[in-house]
Amino acid sequence: MTGTLEERPVGEAMSADVLAVTEDESALLTWELMRQGGYHHVPVLRDDGSLVGVLDAETLAAAWDSGGPDRMRKPVGTLVGHHPPGHVRPQDSVATAARAMLAAGTDVVPVLDDDGRLSGLFTAWDLIALAAGAHPRTRAGHVTAPPLYRIEPVVPRRHPEGSAIPPS
Repeated sequence: MTGTLEERPVGEAMSADVLAVTEDESALLTWELMRQGGYHHVPVLRDDGSLVGVLDAETLAAAWDSGGPDRMRKPVGTLVGHHPPGHVRPQDSVATAARAMLAAGTDVVPVLDDDGRLSGLFTAWDLIALAAGAHPRTRAGHVTAPPLYRIEPVVPRRHPEGSAIPPS
């Protein structure tokens, strides 16, 4: 990396290994994927791979209601804005990305390539790590395509006479 912090390209500091879900994925599964993977932000994509928006853990938690898990089967596309989010390109400066986050009032900005495809996310964490001189968390250089994995309900086994068998 060369130049001042503000001049460095976002592509050198962004999180490139991100979990992405499609807009019709359930909020419940998305929450579980985020929890299992330790993700705070999840890009929401259309079936064609274009970006709908970025969902954060706080928005997802705020959408949870007392109706229980069945109510959280609503698609995550309903939880993100319906206008294209602000974004930056990998070659844009860190200062440009920071200004985009400030303008949007958020701690994340999507990074799109020249074809409009998601390259990664630039987060406040990435900015802090860069300012601290820490190495980026990952250099995987890919976006995980949905579905990453599926979580299936576990139904207890039953005795022939109908009572549940306790789990072993």
